[in-house]
Amino acid sequence: MNIVLIGSGNVAQSLGSLLVKAGHSILQVMNRTEEPGRKLADLLQADYIAGYADLSPHADLYIIALADKAIPELLLHGKLENKFVVHTAGTIPMAAIAGISHRTGILYPLQSLRGKAPVSGEIPFLLQASQPADLALLQELVQSMNASYQVVNDKQRLQMHVSAVWVNNFPNLMYSIAYRLCQENRLSFDLLLPLIRETGLRLQTMPQPGAADPFLWQTGPAMREDMLTVRKHLECMNPHPDWKDLYEHLTEEIISLKSQVSD
Repeated sequence: MNIVLIGSGNVAQSLGSLLVKAGHSILQVMNRTEEPGRKLADLLQADYIAGYADLSPHADLYIIALADKAIPELLLHGKLENKFVVHTAGTIPMAAIAGISHRTGILYPLQSLRGKAPVSGEIPFLLQASQPADLALLQELVQSMNASYQVVNDKQRLQMHVSAVWVNNFPNLMYSIAYRLCQENRLSFDLLLPLIRETGLRLQTMPQPGAADPFLWQTGPAMREDMLTVRKHLECMNPHPDWKDLYEHLTEEIISLKSQVSD
């Protein structure tokens, strides 16, 4: 498949590399800033262009991999009538790019992507398309990358984006807090890595991974309602009132959810 990438950030870099690896051809990389755009184009053996006027009319697919706030500006300049145009954002409605073409879609990679970090093959995608034939094209594209996918609507995609924040961004904040507590007390954060791995592995080795409620494997003082230990932990965090409040709130949430699950 011949593809044009619009953007040169983390998503464009990761997605472009996966597409080339799967045997697709990146015809062009369009980016207003030349240095990152040309660098990605060279990496993908594509032509670099700086403006919409130079977009090739010969691509099968045009992928908009821009920051959410940049998409409205694209509508002012980019017109690709009768071309299949998709964006990769998690929260922007598909209708947001309807002014570019009547053939639109979504190719949302459900993964935390870093441009310079290696990309594993385990990237599920959420797909949408305004026309059935184009949806089939996206399904074929994703299958060529040996990736899983689900066809969704705008509301479902937004809800999955929220869920992704819960399982990725918020836990990383918790790791960062734990790291700082270890540093303050001259403890090695590395000692926690096996615990982090075990928590993730437990989710993958459930009797029905993805179907069973992860709360069934919840442990810790809040789950036991061991308030003596909870109070000791809270005292340890007196120097950090915000972290203390967060710990207290999460403890209350665990106890509340426990009562709901047991009902």
